[in-house]
Amino acid sequence: MSKPPTVHDVARLSGVSTATVSRYFTGKTDAISPETIESVRNAAEALGYTPSEIGRSLRLARSRVVVMLVPDATNPFTADVAASVEQALKDFGLSMVLANASENAEQQDRLLSDAQGLRARAIVLQGAIDTPRLRDMALRQNNIIFVNRRPAPGIIAPYVGIDNFAAGRAVGRYFVERGYENCVAIHGPRHYSGSTERLDGFLAGLQQERPVFQFESAYTMEAGYRQGQLLLADHSRRYAVFCGNDMIAYGVYRAAMEKSMRVPDDLVIFGFDDNRLNEWLAPWLSTVKVPAFDFGPAIAKLIHEPIASDDPNRNVILPFTLTIRKSA
Repeated sequence: MSKPPTVHDVARLSGVSTATVSRYFTGKTDAISPETIESVRNAAEALGYTPSEIGRSLRLARSRVVVMLVPDATNPFTADVAASVEQALKDFGLSMVLANASENAEQQDRLLSDAQGLRARAIVLQGAIDTPRLRDMALRQNNIIFVNRRPAPGIIAPYVGIDNFAAGRAVGRYFVERGYENCVAIHGPRHYSGSTERLDGFLAGLQQERPVFQFESAYTMEAGYRQGQLLLADHSRRYAVFCGNDMIAYGVYRAAMEKSMRVPDDLVIFGFDDNRLNEWLAPWLSTVKVPAFDFGPAIAKLIHEPIASDDPNRNVILPFTLTIRKSA
């Protein structure tokens, strides 16, 4: 396999110094004649040469690469947010590297180290896990953006997402308006800010003295299915279930179908996210709609126009709506 062309090859073919070639590719062309510019350009095209982004980032102490860490690359909502960010970054000449942290603290920390090695322009954490490594990086550098889960107390960094407490409260109030009883919350892990905010908001919206059944669950269909099986072992009640996300809701629905239960006659289900699969695969699911494709422009703007850590506008709170369909 032949080696890729280097700056030395371009210099040799165009008959100029390597310093001149470097100035051309870094945009410092004021002192270069039009004839020389044309010669370097033609040589680079003939050789198929492109400058090394790694070398460039080492010189400038930053690159054109944005690293996004996601908690679950298979989640449709997570993927849509990532796609919107990648598209929006193109408008600013930036590229994105997507990495799956898999809700694993050690893996997240390894990926954070890799992002530092790449001299990433920004590190976007969609679903961050609070670790000493993350805290240290957030203290030392100002290029970290938190998405969906707010930064832990003591970390000052921009946040892009919705008001999860207000969204959960809106669902709770809706349940009250509909007169639902036997309310259940199958929520995400409590140590994630978004999970606790949605749950606390839901409980506040219900304003009920009687206890609400609560089940902690991973944000997956499989986990929702297992929790659904446990809950629906009791057929004597008609439950009204608020799920931490649509994936959990899919699993609960599967458990209900296996018991020949009818939704919403025998079971009420309410999801969260309204990912784009609902239109095709779950047109029955009532859910909180989070505007996945609005995240990209907001995040790209924060990267392109950095703001001071004490700026009150460093957080971008996107709107949410309740999408009411058949299941609730």
